[in-house]
Amino acid sequence: MQIPQLPVGVPQLHVGAGTAVGPLTLFPVWTAAPGRLGISTALRADLALSELAAGARVGQLTVRNNGRHAALLLEGELLEGGQQHRTCARDVLIDTGETVDIDTFCVEAGRWEAGQDSHRRRARRAPLSIRAKMAGGGPPEAGSRRQEEIWERVRRFDAVRGPSATSSPPEHLDRFGGLDRHRFTAPKPLDGQRGVVIGVGGQPLLLEVFGTATLFRDHYRQLIEAALLDAELLPAAARSAPPMPGQLARDLAAVVGTIGFGEFYGEGAQRHDSMRSRNVLGVRGPVIAEGMAVRLPNRDPDIAHLSCWNTTHPLMEAL
Repeated sequence: MQIPQLPVGVPQLHVGAGTAVGPLTLFPVWTAAPGRLGISTALRADLALSELAAGARVGQLTVRNNGRHAALLLEGELLEGGQQHRTCARDVLIDTGETVDIDTFCVEAGRWEAGQDSHRRRARRAPLSIRAKMAGGGPPEAGSRRQEEIWERVRRFDAVRGPSATSSPPEHLDRFGGLDRHRFTAPKPLDGQRGVVIGVGGQPLLLEVFGTATLFRDHYRQLIEAALLDAELLPAAARSAPPMPGQLARDLAAVVGTIGFGEFYGEGAQRHDSMRSRNVLGVRGPVIAEGMAVRLPNRDPDIAHLSCWNTTHPLMEAL
């Protein structure tokens, strides 16, 4: 049987008018993709987490999909509890009834609780400063320098916001939600909106887009709360910068739109009962785009999720 040649690319993107939310500027994004994938994510996904049966490891967890639909677990999603809090290292698609071991990074340097296997998912996202360190780097490895850099970035929140008991983003998000969230009002998602450009300090940092409006809505609030927590680390000048011009958001989208990811059935394509999936990674100039493409029966490949980072943004290193 001949394998079809199916290139994977970014669907046409449309960027709307921006809204200032504290030190952030948010621009809605729509796409021209079909928009129906049959995938659950965030709290709609019935996923069970556990430590590895062969013995707990910092860089991996086991995930089972107990739901009725394939489930998308995002890079940067916080996986709380167990022997320590982790964050998902890259997008993973898990079919109904499927059990997989996923790559993770530790985001709680101050705790390793042997024997603890009680996990919970609140579909919260790690701050952008932490996710930026994972972008384009592949799976974690034992002794990875990136793991040390992630711990260092977590410690910055301890230094600015006061120490957490075990040096972890979930505790800082708990504090932010309880004390600071009322200071900012993010716009509600618009009809059909599937993504957002986030500007920080007058420059675009991230364009994140999903294959359907529902997938986007399920992660939107958690994404913005994580970005606002990042803003606590900014110098005063960046926090008071004027809103980012819309042309810069459109320029970023234009670059993203030219990125190709090669053939869908290239290295790394995964077969599931209901669809096929493949992690994608592409670079165009200063932009790194990473995420998940899927192919349903009798359809061309679709982008299910994509995070696109502007690596020239000073906050990729300074956050």
